[in-house]
Amino acid sequence: METKEQIYDDLMKCLKENEYPHEDIEFIQKAYFLAEKQHAGQKRASGEEYIIHPLSVALYLARMKVDREMIATGLLHDVVEDTDYTLEQIASQFGSSVANLVDGVTKITTLKNSPSKSDLKAETIRKMLLAMIEDIRVIIIKLSDKVHNMSTLCYVEEEKQKRTAKECLEIYAPLAGKLGLGVVKSQLEDLSLKALKPHIYEEIIRFSRLCEKEKKGQIAEVTKKLQQKLEKSNFTYTIKSRTKHPYSIYNKMRKFNKKLEDVFDLYGIRIITETVEDCYAIFGMVHSLFQPVPGRFKDYIANPKSNGYKSLHTTVMVAKRTALEIQIRTYEMDQMNEYGVAAHWYYKTGEKNGNLKWLEELKRMQGESLSAAEYYQTIRDDILREEIYVFSPKGDIYKMPQGATALDFAYKVHTQVGHRCRGAKAGGKIVPLGKALKNGAIVEIITGKEACPKMEWLSLVKTTDAKKKIRAFFAGKDKIAEQQTTPSAADDKQLDFEFTPERLGQTMSVADNRKISIEVNGEKNLLFSFARCCHPVPPDKIVGFVSRGRGIIIHREDCENLRSQPDYQERVLHADWGTVAGSKTYSFFLKVAATNKHYTELIGYIKRKKGSILDYRLDESTKNEDEVDCYLSIDMPASIDEHRILKDLRSLPSVHFVGRR
Repeated sequence: METKEQIYDDLMKCLKENEYPHEDIEFIQKAYFLAEKQHAGQKRASGEEYIIHPLSVALYLARMKVDREMIATGLLHDVVEDTDYTLEQIASQFGSSVANLVDGVTKITTLKNSPSKSDLKAETIRKMLLAMIEDIRVIIIKLSDKVHNMSTLCYVEEEKQKRTAKECLEIYAPLAGKLGLGVVKSQLEDLSLKALKPHIYEEIIRFSRLCEKEKKGQIAEVTKKLQQKLEKSNFTYTIKSRTKHPYSIYNKMRKFNKKLEDVFDLYGIRIITETVEDCYAIFGMVHSLFQPVPGRFKDYIANPKSNGYKSLHTTVMVAKRTALEIQIRTYEMDQMNEYGVAAHWYYKTGEKNGNLKWLEELKRMQGESLSAAEYYQTIRDDILREEIYVFSPKGDIYKMPQGATALDFAYKVHTQVGHRCRGAKAGGKIVPLGKALKNGAIVEIITGKEACPKMEWLSLVKTTDAKKKIRAFFAGKDKIAEQQTTPSAADDKQLDFEFTPERLGQTMSVADNRKISIEVNGEKNLLFSFARCCHPVPPDKIVGFVSRGRGIIIHREDCENLRSQPDYQERVLHADWGTVAGSKTYSFFLKVAATNKHYTELIGYIKRKKGSILDYRLDESTKNEDEVDCYLSIDMPASIDEHRILKDLRSLPSVHFVGRR
């Protein structure tokens, strides 16, 4: 471990190398001496002196060449939270600007009417982002603080490590990405992966080191060829080798279902030059030396990323038929891609927010009455995700978070378009409502006359806005139902609780089809199966479809996927749920114990009541140690009313929650 004296010396050296004025250095020294005095005697979880943390944050900021107020805040950011020194005292010593920055990064330690730690964290993030709207420097300081805290995460208990790392991946790393702080984003992602999946992290590190020995000679050979060509053409340039960072490798493995040895672009080359014209000229030169891989060229200079990232990327074949990525950019682009807003805003231009468009969305959110949890979810799922742009058939452009589905798009267009959605087309072809949209897609929503949302839609949409609109629809529906019935006080209390499943798994476990009475063209006991595209359950209107090789498949009558099938009209059959005298069908959403015991209890209860299971599905993606989401449709004697069934199901030991679907 480095001592405070060593880190202080590194800070002073960095300030001098970056040519900070003498008065700025004195200002920063004054902040250090105050922080050292106030934190005297305090220790971190690692056992080292507390002052080492703010010193390390200040050094990290100085290396980004930020202004003196930010570096001073890095030194003072924990003084108000951890000592009896006040913001007023900081303002009197260092000015209101530093005091505001310190306040912006200070955690909320108490919150009225909410003892929850998660609420405290969410409110701290809300406060920090609100301060960031006014002054972007707040978040740069907070991210620097987060990098050092994450680097010493190993000294806290494992549960806290994982909780902190998860929050870092959900909020802080994406924030760094939005601000163009590429170096900070990579460091936060790698440190989070190390805490969450240490074995995978170590495996990637070991593999990268093994590859490095093999690639070193290859990269040196390619670099030599490039240098010779660049020298002849009189370019001003710098060539660097580039290593893909561990989290990026892990993400690629996960996204494309690849093995570690199949990720070919672990190493690459970066050519940095003076002008945009030189970038394109060098790009042509690279392709004259090495064979380009088709489809592997990306022009982020003509089409920058939403965070301002600019570069040319191309993949070429080099010795031994190996693919190698080469990036080409200017010196200014390189600085911006590494340090984003910290590269020039405020201390060079005087701007406090960098005119980031997504900050406008944050401003809009401040006026909404969101709970701490809803705010956190909206920031995570809507604001901080990478963006895609999709088009309506008329050419209107819509910005959506990456991963947004056709159903999200329907609700983005209008609430009623979402409610009346029956299907969707992307590029002229029918697509599942839950399929993620691609950037640049032309999306058409097929609507019906009446609103018909389903509870399962909450699992298909990814945006908080769409989830809210679907919940609001069912809240209104439940309210009407409650006005028409008079359940007991105990039942009413339970019905008020709203649970929203996050995802709906692709796998289905359906009860024995022979127990489901379905008539197809008036005939019973025919061999059939259920369509997975529309999940028909009673009392949906249904039709039978004669498939090739799978017999009759039961679809919802309004299934758009069905209508796109060839010879649809000739192959469709009339179908209906067969009626059993004196019985009714019900559909429920449950949270059940993650053991087989819940199924035994459910089947036992339903058999005792002389009913049968029509549809039974588990959402494996929601499974944890305690419980899993379950979708259940049953046929029960008409003599047993719905409130009686709800009460009976809730009394089963393995059933944690029951709600209507």
